[in-house]
Amino acid sequence: MKAIYLKELKSYFYSMTGYVYLAFFTVAIAIYYVYYCVINAVTNFASYVLGNVTIIFLIAIPILSMRLISEEKRQKTDQLLFTAPVRTWEIVLGKYLAAVTLFLISLLIIALFPLFTSMFGTVNWPMTLTGFLGTFLLGAGLIAIGLLISCVTEHQMIAAVLSFALFLLMFMMPYITDMFPSNGIFTMLVLIVAACLLAWMFYAETKDKIITAISGIVPIAAVIGVYVWKPELYDNGMANIISWFSLMDRFNNFINGVLNVSSVVYYCSFIVVSLFIGTQILEHRRWK
Repeated sequence: MKAIYLKELKSYFYSMTGYVYLAFFTVAIAIYYVYYCVINAVTNFASYVLGNVTIIFLIAIPILSMRLISEEKRQKTDQLLFTAPVRTWEIVLGKYLAAVTLFLISLLIIALFPLFTSMFGTVNWPMTLTGFLGTFLLGAGLIAIGLLISCVTEHQMIAAVLSFALFLLMFMMPYITDMFPSNGIFTMLVLIVAACLLAWMFYAETKDKIITAISGIVPIAAVIGVYVWKPELYDNGMANIISWFSLMDRFNNFINGVLNVSSVVYYCSFIVVSLFIGTQILEHRRWK
């Protein structure tokens, strides 16, 4: 895993990807910093600067994650990885840690901004550090999703566009809750459609009809069974589902200075699940 990690980290700087990402991320954050902290003399770096980082993530994270697996597929070098004496989860983890390391470097660069501010004003360091922790966890979670998307496509640009679209949807979730009906039947139908899409993804990757049938029938049966058993569980269900998948609600706690252990566990669980699914996809491709 160490060899894969170092190779992937070096590859960011052998190509333009690492430099483009660092330049874009640093300049974008610097614009917010100059506007709020310099021009308007605001010392609350977490709320005013890091609070706008999600807009930057829409472009920066796809740049960082689009090539992790898809580039290996496109160049057919994934066969070298699959035949190497290394386990699949080590391949995924090594590539993921390389991307997270580059992301952490960008955070260390922008950490200089509040240090400059402290020379001329009072900085709330507990809130600032909490904000950086939330930014790191949010970015790490998005990188894990980007890696997962990179596992299912062979083209960098397609991976980048899909990541951008999914990130945009996730960021918009808190604002679209009221657009959905609150009745249980609608929630049940949405879950059934989601189960069908999941089954289709399994078939697209495995071409195995048995696995596809199991991955589709079991969740659909469970959804219908729960509705028949206790239909009130689905009342206002879309709002609850959206709230659970909303990374932004928990991120807002961090930039407001609230360190919630459950939010840290949520982000870590989100990362583990994304990497696990990506590992299973590559594991099947490896043996196929």
